[in-house]
Amino acid sequence: MPLHPDLEAFLELAALAEEDGRAPMCELEPAQARASYDQSTLALDGVGPELPVEDIGFRARGGATLRARLYRGGDADTPLATLLYFHGGGYVVGGLDSHDALCRALAQRTPCAVLAVDYRLAPEHKFPTAFHDAEDAALWLTAQRASHGLDPARVAFAGDSVGGTLATALTLAARDAGRSQPLLQVLLYPCTSIRQDSNSHRRYASGHLLEQRTLQWMFGHYLRSEDDRADWRFAPLAARDLSGLAPAHLVLAEYDPLVDEGRAYAERLQAAGVRTQVQVHEGMVHDFARLSQVVEEADTLRSSIARTLAEAFGRARVAAPVPASAIGAWVFHAHPDGDPLEVRLDISKLTVGPQAGQGPTSHWLLHEQAGALRLDGSDSHDVEPAQTHLLAAIEAAFVRHPQRATLSLRLAPSSQAGLARLVDAGAASLPPGPDAIIAREAFWQLPRVWQRGPRESFAQRYTLSQGRRHPLRPAKPAGTVYQRHIPWLSQTLSLDTVDIERDLPAFHRWMNDPVVAHFWEEQGELARHRAYLETIAADPRVTGLIGRLDGEAFGYFEVYWAKEDRIAPFYDAGDHDRGWHALIGEARFRGMPFLTAWMPSVSHYLFLDDCRTQRIVIEPRADNHKMIKSLGRCGYAHVKEFDFPHKRAMLGMLLRERFFGEALWIPQGDATVSPPSADRAEPPLKDIPCKSTT
Repeated sequence: MPLHPDLEAFLELAALAEEDGRAPMCELEPAQARASYDQSTLALDGVGPELPVEDIGFRARGGATLRARLYRGGDADTPLATLLYFHGGGYVVGGLDSHDALCRALAQRTPCAVLAVDYRLAPEHKFPTAFHDAEDAALWLTAQRASHGLDPARVAFAGDSVGGTLATALTLAARDAGRSQPLLQVLLYPCTSIRQDSNSHRRYASGHLLEQRTLQWMFGHYLRSEDDRADWRFAPLAARDLSGLAPAHLVLAEYDPLVDEGRAYAERLQAAGVRTQVQVHEGMVHDFARLSQVVEEADTLRSSIARTLAEAFGRARVAAPVPASAIGAWVFHAHPDGDPLEVRLDISKLTVGPQAGQGPTSHWLLHEQAGALRLDGSDSHDVEPAQTHLLAAIEAAFVRHPQRATLSLRLAPSSQAGLARLVDAGAASLPPGPDAIIAREAFWQLPRVWQRGPRESFAQRYTLSQGRRHPLRPAKPAGTVYQRHIPWLSQTLSLDTVDIERDLPAFHRWMNDPVVAHFWEEQGELARHRAYLETIAADPRVTGLIGRLDGEAFGYFEVYWAKEDRIAPFYDAGDHDRGWHALIGEARFRGMPFLTAWMPSVSHYLFLDDCRTQRIVIEPRADNHKMIKSLGRCGYAHVKEFDFPHKRAMLGMLLRERFFGEALWIPQGDATVSPPSADRAEPPLKDIPCKSTT
């Protein structure tokens, strides 16, 4: 397929910069090249998710002290599987900071620990120093992983470009030395060939990010002589025997000079009996895994690698199970009626109590029987649980088992009052027998599970605004209007109404972020942004919300009544239809794990806010394929395209019945309703910093 248009535009800008006098990497001194490479990282790859990180120093051969960075993407009380990661950069540039966002994403999404190694660079340290440092890092990990809370039975090797070369060379060295193999080797566009003379090297010698002149400049700094090229530690294809190595997962890019040698290495591995999986990403260039701010395929790749690692680590856990006492309990936070509760699940024992640790607790049994999910609290409580405990236990059960649409519930006779309220609300039914049946579709429509003091439906009366007849709206809410624990982030997402004095500094900074300003076009002075928020506060049809994760503000949302909005003339707007706009102001909260948290949560809040709301609408620019793709994944159908005075827009619509019937608060795969432009749409969205109406 053609080169991806986002990459094509990026490469054109790079070419123009060189024409304007910016020296290419191969004309720089190594120190200058490193500084330039590191300075570009934030613009190209942004900031990764926040998680525990430990800087480590350890002794390598010859007395050298090496640096490494340990990212913890899982429960600190659980022995973590570990990915030993080596960065790319041609042995001359790159380091811990250049690959920080990538390592953070892999640690969080797998989840696992990632140990990134800062091996020494050329020309100060020639071949085979980088390999020796990589091997010493692997030996250090073997000796020290238990003391750092890492699972000794679950280790994988990975790297990109020459980092992939180091990762696979380590498996060869481990085999030859009689050491155990990793569970998996993940190789992102590795350098494997003695000579860079394949057809792909000739096809993509220039103009595709990694250029032939740059590659030879790098290898010229690293190699001591031409004889080093035939060493398998530099060129794994030079190894005579590739048998007995760990399973390999190779990621290649279509427009990469290295793609042919990557294919050749995969074929050699397969011929040697090594289980090998190859993914060639069409339209991509070398190093695209680090271009998350340029092309969304980088984010797609990170999720794919995380799934591959999780499967490998999961198989190892099944093969060598860890005692339950070592695994620790699964922890979930719930907020029914605004009551902060903690739910802990240890095997089948489920305990609900206050997050602060003081107050009554309730005890339940949660288990699957013959494929059915059952929650039993009939005789396991010291005291009768509050109904908030019942709601928290049910929510946690459905979250822990997202594939289950119903839950059998058995309560003691003295606890039937809480059950009666669920029956009255339509969330529970009482078939013959001792168990009630909780329907997930109905339970997720109970406002009190996610809202503090939800409002009653406002009386139906009509009024006129600017010549439009619509229902009279209730007063706008204040404070926290929605809270939901996001299990794949292990964080609680909340939506708070805007407090101008509290939120103005962050709002001002977000609006002046170049990515946000490109779409919202509201950059300016603090006074301008104060006036903007004051206008929203005075508008009865619109409410401004601040999104937070564990209390940290990350984005701004505007939710509105569609009947009074400019979108109303373009479709048959219902009396209680809602719509929204969004911006994600903090760069490290952009990405699919966060989008699949906040976008369905905004939809969920709007459906909970008024039970009469049957549709939510959205109006992104028609050529905003990233937005349209993500909306499709979250259940929004592409209804039509239409023309506003200032843009051509796409009308997206989410139906209440579909949202709850298909459990669209759970991350979905590809959109089940594809937009007409699906052939031009791109893979799942990396981020949405944009206003949905631009």
